Amino acid sequence: MRTFPTPFLRTSLRVLAPMLASLPLTSAWAGYDEGVAAYQRGRHDVALREFGNAAARGDARAQRSLGLMHERGDGVARDPGTAAEWYRKAVAQGLEGAQYNLAFVLSPHHAGATPPAVQVATSRP
Repeated sequence: MRTFPTPFLRTSLRVLAPMLASLPLTSAWAGYDEGVAAYQRGRHDVALREFGNAAARGDARAQRSLGLMHERGDGVARDPGTAAEWYRKAVAQGLEGAQYNLAFVLSPHHAGATPPAVQVATSRP
C-alpha cells in the first residue's frame, strides 16, 4: 500500500474523496439539453419528460420550455394557464426571457379577445 508523504495530503484525501464520490455523474442540466434535442426532432413526449425532470430540479430554462409547450400545445393540450404557471416559476428564478412569455400569455389579445380598434392619424378628416 502506498502512503502519502505528508499529513496534509493524507488529510486532504480523506476529506475530498467522499465529496468527489458524492458528485453526480451527469451534468445538472443534462435533462434540459436532452429535452431540446428531442423537441427539435419532434419527439414532444420525450421533450416533455426531460423538461419535466429538469424543471423539478429547478432548471429555469426547462420551466420556460414547459411553459412554451403548454402555450403552443406541443405534445400536450394547449393551456395558457398552465403555461403561465411554468413561466412564473422561471421568472421567480430570474430568467428574464420568461417575463416576456408570461406577459404575452396573460395579455387579453393572447386569450382570444379581439384587440381594441386603433385609429390611425391622417392629414385628412
